[in-house]
Parts: sequence; structure tokens; C-alpha cells
Amino acid sequence: MALAEDEARARGATELGLNVFGHNLIAKHLYESMGYETTATRMRRILKKEGL
Repeated sequence: MALAEDEARARGATELGLNVFGHNLIAKHLYESMGYETTATRMRRILKKEGL
């Protein structure tokens, strides 16, 4: 991650974003420990067909 951040900075980026699946708590905690913060939460509900 440090290499990606360094490369992004070298190319003029002022922030770096990433996606973490909601069930992947290990990754979420890792990124939080590195200073990343949650900026959005996306939710869904799978609809089952009626009559099944």
C-alpha cells in the first residue's frame, strides 16, 4: 500500500481510494489502521421470486 500511495503522490494525486467488500472485516480494519476512512456504504437486498 505504501508503494501505491507513493506512486499516486508522485503522479500528483491528493487522495487514494479503494473498495472493500462489506464482509471483509479484516481488510476493513487493516485499511482503517493505515488511516483510511469510510466514505460510503452501499447496501442491497436480494429479492426472491414469489411462490418459491
